[in-house]
Order: sequence, then C-alpha cells, then structure tokens
Amino acid sequence: MDKKSLNPFAARAMKLVLFVFALAVTTTLAQAEDMASMISEYRRAHGLPAVRTDAQLTGIAQRQVHAMAASGVMDHSVAGPFSARIAGANANAAAENIAMGTKTWAGILQLWKSSAGHNANLLLPGATSVGVAVAHNAQTRYKTFWAMVIARKGERRRLRR
Repeated sequence: MDKKSLNPFAARAMKLVLFVFALAVTTTLAQAEDMASMISEYRRAHGLPAVRTDAQLTGIAQRQVHAMAASGVMDHSVAGPFSARIAGANANAAAENIAMGTKTWAGILQLWKSSAGHNANLLLPGATSVGVAVAHNAQTRYKTFWAMVIARKGERRRLRR
C-alpha cells in the first residue's frame, strides 16, 4: 500500500476516534438534572435554597471538562480563565469546582463536601443556578474529569434613558 491509500483510512479512523470521544464527553440532560438535584438536597440540608440546572452554566462546565479531558490536565484555566468563561453568564457571584479520577457523581460530590474550599462553593450563598459536566478520556492517567459551575444569576438591568 502506498501513502495515498492509507490517507482515506487514517482520515476515517480519526473521524471515528473524534466521534467516540464526543460521545464520551457528553453529559446527558438527565444526568445533569440528577447532579443538580443532589446539590440542591445538600444545600437545603444547610438552610440554603435549591439550585436549578442552567444551560449556559452547563455549557461552561462542558467546555472545561472537554479541555481537561483532551489535555489530560486538571486546571481551572485549561479552557481559559474562569473570569473570562463566566463573564457572559450574567452572574453576580460564581464559583467552579473541578476534579478528576473519581468514577461516580456521588463519589465526587462526597470529595467536594469534605474539602473546605469546594464545600464553600457548593454552599455559595444565594446561588440559583448550576451547570455540571463529566468527560472521559481513556488515554489519560485519571480517565474521568468533572466540572461544576454554580452561580447567583442576576436580573438583567434596564438602562435608564
């Protein structure tokens, strides 16, 4: 076989790998709702209001886990600075938790509850919205990556004329 005959095969193989990777990093809406429900239950147990799943925050969390899974690196800035990623979300306050390696949502939530900084984010006062995502990449050391973005979203202010 010459190089020309390998190119179509290589291109198809790459497309298949990318397709499988895209399937592996997608958090279903049902999963996101289950995750938000567990966060809400925890918040209510601490006298705080429940949060609801927010598509914009979920998108921010998904971009973060995609970047972490693709690079194999757990870092808050791998998809860009958090302040830049959250800027368009109309949030008065926001926080992000990330993790890797834990295989289940219940497991990662327990880890975050036992970490002072992560727990403070889960219990962000006045938070109304949350976005959560998980991504898998078997080619990395830790395989599974998680992100949660929680925020107190504000009312859009009208400018006075």
